[in-house]
Amino acid sequence: MRTTIWFLLAASSLSACKWTEFDELENETWVTSTQKPNVNSSDWGVAIQRGGDGRLVVIGAGQAIYSELLFDATGTSSLAPTTVALDAQYGVTNLDPQPILLASPGNTDDIALIVNGGSSIAVLAGTQGKLDLHQVAAQPSTVDAATYLQAPPRTDVGHVGEVPPLQPLVAAGDVVLGTFYANVPNPQPTCKLTDAGTSIGARALGAVRVGASTFDDVLAWGATGKLYVYPGSVFHGCTMQEPTTSVDTKFLPGHGSQILTLDATHVLLQGHHDGDDDSVLQVYDVGVTPPVAVGEPVGAGGTVVFSKVRTAAILTSNGTRYVVAGLPAATVNTQVAGVVEIFKITAAGIDALSAVPLADAQPESNQAFGRAVAVMPFHGKQVIAVAADNEIFVYFRAQLADGTSLYDETRQGR
Repeated sequence: MRTTIWFLLAASSLSACKWTEFDELENETWVTSTQKPNVNSSDWGVAIQRGGDGRLVVIGAGQAIYSELLFDATGTSSLAPTTVALDAQYGVTNLDPQPILLASPGNTDDIALIVNGGSSIAVLAGTQGKLDLHQVAAQPSTVDAATYLQAPPRTDVGHVGEVPPLQPLVAAGDVVLGTFYANVPNPQPTCKLTDAGTSIGARALGAVRVGASTFDDVLAWGATGKLYVYPGSVFHGCTMQEPTTSVDTKFLPGHGSQILTLDATHVLLQGHHDGDDDSVLQVYDVGVTPPVAVGEPVGAGGTVVFSKVRTAAILTSNGTRYVVAGLPAATVNTQVAGVVEIFKITAAGIDALSAVPLADAQPESNQAFGRAVAVMPFHGKQVIAVAADNEIFVYFRAQLADGTSLYDETRQGR
């Protein structure tokens, strides 16, 4: 049963906002829904990412808009005074249908939005709307993938031993471009990733720090289905780099595929095709040479097939990790409305059965529920955030299908 309470806020900047709260599964799951606020964007919520404790970054497409939702102790949402019109401030006139929005893996609230800025690739990085603009390439190909990278200490004259901060590494066309130097050297480091001399066409990037290393190695999932490991040391600048190791995943990832870090030696691949609904969720151990698939992928039956997954995030709750997977084109109650499935990660891989499905209790056609997902810190725990068509859902309490708690009440005073 869905019980709905509407709140209309009088503040002029929020006059177009409507907040709903509903207990979606009869006191088992408590979720709040924030509809499109009064920001000038034709597609609000096309990408979401955690921006700090109780803070969610929300991107609007059409006219490019950066905004943030703040959630107080009771779970009530408000629009932060940090909405940025990216066209006016940074010259970004529009966004890709699924723009790349990253959260730093370090102990900061830094986020990065990677876009085609018209004549160049623009990386907007910072916290709470205070974004710095990095132009990393002129006249680029389409942005294909990005990851945060801890680069090795610098070796150029005047900067020997200087450790760059965590910064994005961007794949575009047949090269990757580093943004981890502020100004010097110029241009920024670039490197062509190859396999036996042929460009790999990276569709997803990731980073992993194995053993006692102080900097990251780079993971790249190529267009032919291979998962590659490249040494981070090459990203001081190079013309061509061969991998240290690789493995054939037997799945051809499309644009928007992901490599999500689980720990120092394990990553999760979320891949989907560009031309159909086929997709995959698979854990790999990258601490061995070559990398090894852990268990069977979800939906495996010979060749990897799992329909309609388009995005994923990692949730850790009570010492257990879960994959939060968005399927925005899934059918719910005869409506193509979208659903989010949550799969437990174990030492044997990913559980084949979803621990719990999440969906709007009143699904609407083309709602695109799950087109973006994120995990947001809130009062010392992680909570699930889901984007739909111009609407954001945040789950402050969730229960698994077997009746156990995924995470208990996170709001205070409830």
